[in-house]
Amino acid sequence: MSQPTPHQQPVTSGPLQFAVRVGLAFIVMVLLPIGIGKLFLRSPMPNVAAWIQSPDATTDIRVYDPSQNQVSTLPLNTYMLEVLSAECSPDAPLASLEAAAVATRTYAQRAIASPAPLARKYGADVTDDPSLDLPLVTEDELESAIGTSRALACITRIQTAIEMTAGRILTFNQQPILAFMCAISTGRTRTGLAAFGQAIPYLQAVACPDDEASPSETATNTFSIPALNQALGTNLSSTRSFQLQRGADGFVTAVHVGSKTMTGQSFANLLQLPSSDFVWHLAPDAVSITTYGRGSDLGMSLHEASALAAKGWTWQAILSHFYPGAKLSQASGDIGYHLEEKGK
Repeated sequence: MSQPTPHQQPVTSGPLQFAVRVGLAFIVMVLLPIGIGKLFLRSPMPNVAAWIQSPDATTDIRVYDPSQNQVSTLPLNTYMLEVLSAECSPDAPLASLEAAAVATRTYAQRAIASPAPLARKYGADVTDDPSLDLPLVTEDELESAIGTSRALACITRIQTAIEMTAGRILTFNQQPILAFMCAISTGRTRTGLAAFGQAIPYLQAVACPDDEASPSETATNTFSIPALNQALGTNLSSTRSFQLQRGADGFVTAVHVGSKTMTGQSFANLLQLPSSDFVWHLAPDAVSITTYGRGSDLGMSLHEASALAAKGWTWQAILSHFYPGAKLSQASGDIGYHLEEKGK
């Protein structure tokens, strides 16, 4: 067999060429985007092995989809990733994502131990109905909504937040708390007493000045009589019969429409309003509704949490602020240490 001259290169074999191409493709498609994301985000990167082998990955949660009437089983960390993708701003600081990760894990662990009636009816732990449970957004849906590069950066940071808080939940009297979250409050979160008629020590009225100052805290929608009839299942000809009852904290407790009476939250759900804290202006053939806040206004405001994180608060301090008296524990049930009580 002839040897190559000094100006000739040996011909690479087929299998070796394929391996080189696969390696280059992996670098370009996987390592390079992650490296770029790390450069810009300047935050810890998730460890792939840790992600796959973490306790969150080995715990399953069953999710009922009412629109498809089917139950899917997800690893807990995948469920958390999809919840945080739906709930949190893509640009939220890491500390606020970590706080939201602990709250989401707590919510899930409580649901696994004691599913709500609708989920239990279908052999599930939670639903993906945002009016009943936490909403979910898949990676593909997030990419379609905000673009590939931004979605990659967001997912990387959420995975980091989940890993950095692995196994941590919030407990009260050795039980996972009702770790409610809302997108943005009305300027102050609600108490458990106002929302449920029952005092819940860790659900207190917490001032949220950054929420109150945000232009996205309010929204106005106008509905015609035909649109109202379709959404509410009524047969109205005018708005003359409309009446509402309001609680001491401003949230609507009951709505009377024609012969129908429903809770303020049910009315908000049917009209897809962002909150049940609203006022309306009635015209003969339409109603204009202005809502305050987005979500239940209970527990942690994700918008306020992001503002606190931007000011340097740790995720432990953020959780202590919104869930006073709760303890940070391991999901196994071991009671952990008290959360930081103050600022940073």
